[in-house]
Amino acid sequence: MRYDKINMSMKNIHPGELLRMEIIFAHQLNLTEAAQLMQVPIRTLSKIINCRINISEEMCERIAATFGGTAEIWANLQSNYNKAKRKKKRKPKVKTIKAIDNA
Repeated sequence: MRYDKINMSMKNIHPGELLRMEIIFAHQLNLTEAAQLMQVPIRTLSKIINCRINISEEMCERIAATFGGTAEIWANLQSNYNKAKRKKKRKPKVKTIKAIDNA
């Protein structure tokens, strides 16, 4: 697979999925342990890693503080995911209409 195809598919991944697979599971943590480390409610973290809610700015900071990296990386992942989702929804079905000649 070419890099540009990998990069394009990465843009469509919810950051919660990335958090779940590449950080929480990779560190062999369960949901309770990860929530305790991040000092967030289990229910909130569950919603994030199951891609049901967006990652807030505060959550971006907590992820970065707990697991490393920067809050900006997580915020950009969420922003890119939201843009891709909107773009996918926005495909209008417009029919072209022949112009009327008034001459």
